[in-house]
Amino acid sequence: MTNLLKIAVGSLLCLSVNAAHAYGSSSSSAHCDKPVFSEFQPATNKYLQSFTEFSLTASANTTLTSIVIHVNAGETKYQYTSKELQITQQPSGRLEIKGKLDRPIEGGFARLSVTAHSKPGCEKTDGYLIRIH
Repeated sequence: MTNLLKIAVGSLLCLSVNAAHAYGSSSSSAHCDKPVFSEFQPATNKYLQSFTEFSLTASANTTLTSIVIHVNAGETKYQYTSKELQITQQPSGRLEIKGKLDRPIEGGFARLSVTAHSKPGCEKTDGYLIRIH
């Protein structure tokens, strides 16, 4: 009877180890490689006379059609989708994104934020503050 109990306990331990191993392998397939944004122009916290244009770079894994940029300056709010932006793919695969405001913003602060995804469910938002004299 003791041997039968040892075999049963050993079998249960083996099953729990296999279940834990299977759980670990399934979670690694859900890895999310989010887009990366860089080279913001105008630069972060830079003082400007007026704010009319912006540009930035997105990593090569960014889905072009998912890019949305918001510019907020108090009551003034702009939203630009990928169709309204000038987007150029560089030889490295990175995306150069440029936009122009309908009207210049003069005085105060403006916040530029960009949102995009690399695949469904893998989204990133980044942004920065612009100071305007």
